Amino acid sequence: MEITTRPIIEDESVAFREAIMIGFGEDLDDEEFPPEWFADLVPLDRTVAAFEGNQIVGTLAGFPFDVTVPGGVQIPMAGTTIVTVAATHRRRGLLTAMMRDHLDDGRSRGEPLVGLWASESLIYGRFGFGVATEREEIEMDQTRISVEGDAGLVRLTTPEEAGKVFPALYDEERVKRPGMLSRAEKRWKREVFFDPSARRRGLSAQRYLVHETEGRADGYAIYRQKPNWEAGFANGEVRIREIIATTSAAHTGLWRFLTTIDLFPQVKRWNLPVDDPLRLKVPDHRRIIRKRWDALHLRILDVVQALEARTYAADGTLRFAVDDPFIPEAGGEFELTVADGVGLCHRIDRSGIDLTMDTVDLASLYLGGGDAEAMAMAGRMTGSEESVRNLNRMFRGDVAPWCEEVF
Repeated sequence: MEITTRPIIEDESVAFREAIMIGFGEDLDDEEFPPEWFADLVPLDRTVAAFEGNQIVGTLAGFPFDVTVPGGVQIPMAGTTIVTVAATHRRRGLLTAMMRDHLDDGRSRGEPLVGLWASESLIYGRFGFGVATEREEIEMDQTRISVEGDAGLVRLTTPEEAGKVFPALYDEERVKRPGMLSRAEKRWKREVFFDPSARRRGLSAQRYLVHETEGRADGYAIYRQKPNWEAGFANGEVRIREIIATTSAAHTGLWRFLTTIDLFPQVKRWNLPVDDPLRLKVPDHRRIIRKRWDALHLRILDVVQALEARTYAADGTLRFAVDDPFIPEAGGEFELTVADGVGLCHRIDRSGIDLTMDTVDLASLYLGGGDAEAMAMAGRMTGSEESVRNLNRMFRGDVAPWCEEVF
């Protein structure tokens, strides 16, 4: 039977949600994945479903976000999410068809970027996505470390107060860090503060912690606890969902509290910026076990719009070609001229090109965290050593890009 793809209508939302959960090997639970979550966060016109007859055999959707780019500007980004293909319909081109619809929709809306968190690292490169941010996963035994530095006061707070205080702190921080995403009020309500027992997976309810310096809130943390006793000794776990610090004192105070909770020596956080200063505040830093992973993957839909939206670390002119096998018309030849950190970009003909790269690698460089010279050494771009050095110098950012929002 022929497979067709299109957005769903409201009457198909339950079947769509069921197909999503089956795709991830789970059952639909209205407590964990309620209709209100879907209705508030997923615009129906941004969904793509693959149908075989009346049966949904593939799912995809897009969240409307703004993402911070170098220079502190926020630009539109479609957040690709809930991507599944039924196990019975693999290797039949469903993901390719849904992704083409999704990217065409982003282009029709004038969105220069699409982003996602990849469930599998090999899937999305063929659609033009490159790794634009990385994250560090850490764990430590707090009985073996101490966090040094000046700090203010920390206190536990209620979800109601957190709902009033945390969003402003998040917004204050997100304009400083490329890769961070906007959060609408409904996302705070339905995702961040949504804490049904079905989502706890054997851990406690969420705890909300605020840090204050001279009476002003300047940081917060959201965490859970898991009690554990081994041979008569407490070995509980603190699992940090989110930690945002707008000052060094807040960073120190929050981490000091989280690593000194009695009965809970095991502390874990799965998503920290790769340049987070925690390791510099812990004298025996080797006690922090650190692993680095890919995080936000980006896809550039409009090279000119994207490159003119951000600022640059060095002035200069680059003439380069971008190969885009999945959307050939989005690639081509471009000239980028940067003066006083501001870039102007336009299309040119191929004569006089300094270097050539794939759209995947341009996306990896875009937020300022990529390394063009390493890419060239890996054979991922071609061009003179001087042009690669200029590219690296111009695109590198002052801080490591990072994405707190997982979607």
